[in-house]
Amino acid sequence: MNRTTIAALLTGSALLGAGYLVRQRSRPKALPSSIIPIITPVIDLSVAEDALQAMAQVPGDEVTVVLHTAGGCVASCVLIANALRQFPTSTAIVPYMAMSGGTLITLNATRIEMGASASLSAVDPVIGGVRARHLLEEKEAGLKELANEYDTAISSYLEETLKARLPTADIPTIDHVLSVFMGDNAPHDWPIRRSEALALGLPVYPATRSWGMMVDSYRRRWW
Repeated sequence: MNRTTIAALLTGSALLGAGYLVRQRSRPKALPSSIIPIITPVIDLSVAEDALQAMAQVPGDEVTVVLHTAGGCVASCVLIANALRQFPTSTAIVPYMAMSGGTLITLNATRIEMGASASLSAVDPVIGGVRARHLLEEKEAGLKELANEYDTAISSYLEETLKARLPTADIPTIDHVLSVFMGDNAPHDWPIRRSEALALGLPVYPATRSWGMMVDSYRRRWW
């Protein structure tokens, strides 16, 4: 890896997911305040700000987030996940996909609803388009350390999340689920289907088609 490439990696934000053009978002006025759409190609800091503001205004202890995203920057996704943790009752609805950082947010809900063809994915960090784990053997100053910081932080955060969502699971079970969502044996964006998430012991239920229609209406606004 040459120095130009390394410099680009070090100056870029670490991501949980691939990058896309971020399009303008809008929220239907009739949507209840306890339902928060996170329907955007990329979860950046502006998306996190909107989500945090919306969560702060939820009247009561119950919230629903509707996700359709390819992921986003680490800080943005963790900020939203942290806010979701504050609610005693929370539902993450994934009609189609909540990849990478979207998966991290989803896993922090107390209940997960997924469409029949919906998918999650691994949540391990990506730096400059390269998985952090693939940079851990680099010898260039700063790069290995940066990759290790992100990989360790996300792994620890995910383990904490899984222990909260699977309170009766033993250590081998937690380790297995952790391995799946850190993508130890698959590409970062390899889809994890509803049946697979359910088999891992997660609180996953079918999502009704109406949620997919809601996502479709948002996607039409992007174009």
